[in-house]
Amino acid sequence: MTARRALITGASSGIGTAAALELARSGAAVWITYTGREAEAARVAAECRSAGAPEARVSRLDLRDPESIAALVADITEAWGSLHVLVNNGGVCPYIGYDDIDVEEWDFVLETNARGTFLLTRAALPLLRAAEGDRSVVNISSIAGQVGALQTGMHYAASKGAILAITRSFARHLASEGIRVNAVTPGPVASAITNELSAEGRARLEAGIPLGSFGEPADVAWIITSLASDRARFITGATYDVNGGVRID
Repeated sequence: MTARRALITGASSGIGTAAALELARSGAAVWITYTGREAEAARVAAECRSAGAPEARVSRLDLRDPESIAALVADITEAWGSLHVLVNNGGVCPYIGYDDIDVEEWDFVLETNARGTFLLTRAALPLLRAAEGDRSVVNISSIAGQVGALQTGMHYAASKGAILAITRSFARHLASEGIRVNAVTPGPVASAITNELSAEGRARLEAGIPLGSFGEPADVAWIITSLASDRARFITGATYDVNGGVRID
């Protein structure tokens, strides 16, 4: 029986790494992408093999570049022919005030996070359609896309809000084909990005978390892999909060 096959973008660190490792432990073959951390991505792939992945491949991906997306999909098509899981995790998160966001900065973030999620999902559909069994897309949004920018840039919040709309739209369009599309909205999580926060900024964020501390990438990866499993076969178009109680409806 062919192992489940998963593509995880932005997997050279943080949530992407944790998700790739969780999928590897479940026995899935993984294909991970990176933008500027080739050595780290290679290390993650090796860890995935050690964790149980029958295969772990690595590609560089520029989510702003449609040709880069097309090349990745072509490589996966040639090597695997199908995908069971797509985790749209890759993106950028600048900490910048709204007064300092120029047009180029705005476009960079929206094109990477929102447009990149849309283009890659659409490009990967033939691979998902070719797979047998449960097929799932999990998009990584953010609490910023729900409540607005906290300390991240306003353009980041806008891009993550767009990802929620993209998730619901694809979920509606693809449900009849049995392809599920869901989103995860992390709150503050320990990562290379949050390490860029000042001590004052980190303390201010932590003070607003009812559970008292930042989450860990593994806390988010658990939800991602659960949504990607066939045990979630009746869940689509949903958004799962992983935020330590910052947002409680």
